[in-house]
Amino acid sequence: MKNNYFLALLYIIIGIALISCEPEPIQTGSSITISSDINGNTTWEGGKTYIIERDNLYIGGELNIEAGAIIKMLSGGNIILKQNGNLVCHGTKSQPIVFTSIKDDNHGGDSNKDGDNTIPAAGDWGYINLYGTQNSVFEHCHFLYGGRDISNPTTVDVSSEAKAIFNNCTFAYNSGNLLNNLYIGALNASNADKDTKITNCNFYGNKIPLTIYSEMSIDNSNNFSKEGLANTYNGIFVAGDNVKCDVSWLEDEVAFVITSADLIIGRGRSLTLGNNVVIKFAEDSQMTIQSGEDYLINHDANGVFFTSLKDDEHKGDTNGDGKSTEPNIADWRGIYLDNWKSSSNYASWPNILYNDPHQGAK
Repeated sequence: MKNNYFLALLYIIIGIALISCEPEPIQTGSSITISSDINGNTTWEGGKTYIIERDNLYIGGELNIEAGAIIKMLSGGNIILKQNGNLVCHGTKSQPIVFTSIKDDNHGGDSNKDGDNTIPAAGDWGYINLYGTQNSVFEHCHFLYGGRDISNPTTVDVSSEAKAIFNNCTFAYNSGNLLNNLYIGALNASNADKDTKITNCNFYGNKIPLTIYSEMSIDNSNNFSKEGLANTYNGIFVAGDNVKCDVSWLEDEVAFVITSADLIIGRGRSLTLGNNVVIKFAEDSQMTIQSGEDYLINHDANGVFFTSLKDDEHKGDTNGDGKSTEPNIADWRGIYLDNWKSSSNYASWPNILYNDPHQGAK
């Protein structure tokens, strides 16, 4: 009996030791080190700095981040949501939530304790991957210095048809890049659910600011420069090739860029453009309006143009090469009108520039 008693006691001691070995957040003053995944509903408090010490921090459940919290990422660090994960981030104008580099001393102080030996830069950390989740909200959030992943140089990836809300957020000094003819923005919503909302956001100092899915509507509330600082590829890059719902594109500060070989506006579906909207086309691309020109609403409005990606005269240097290239005839194919009833043809409106439907791109 005595031996059984001591054996049971030993098991209890070992169990306690194992539990104590589980990595827990380490709080030092106003800094908290996060070294284990999150597998339940959790709140990160405002006024504290959270330092992520994992290459991949997986979130299962809802992570609620309060206004004023600062999240610092080590080199290459990522935040990845599981199928049941969500990020609910309600910052305020005076107390934004900041996702930034461990080298960023302006937010949360000198967290890597190296004085002025390092300064933050684009690509210091990886990305936040929403990975098919449906209920993440980002209000008054700042995303700084992300986009390290070579194969996916985004800072926030709304991937696998995830749906999210971004309102009053700032994306600044992030990467984004052009890889194998794919434009990947600092905010990459190229595979997002069409109901993802991006409003009142600021994009500046990024390489590529924003990529959207072709079925997403965009209003005219976002900004793409600050105090003269824009983005290298200063435009909204549109991925996807088949639009099966009514869409509106109203942004008039920068151009929308069609990146697919043929963006098809499906039968009975419309694309509505705001005044002064410019749509640029990548090399050898085109747009098809299956129900005819009446379904490209406002195509002849004041300031609306359809032109080459190389055309810097309309909404500036969208392809990020300065004066290295100039637009030419046959840079892109055109706008194909297929009304399903009469003969099909390419539009020849006066606001269509540098296209040639017959020769293909040079």
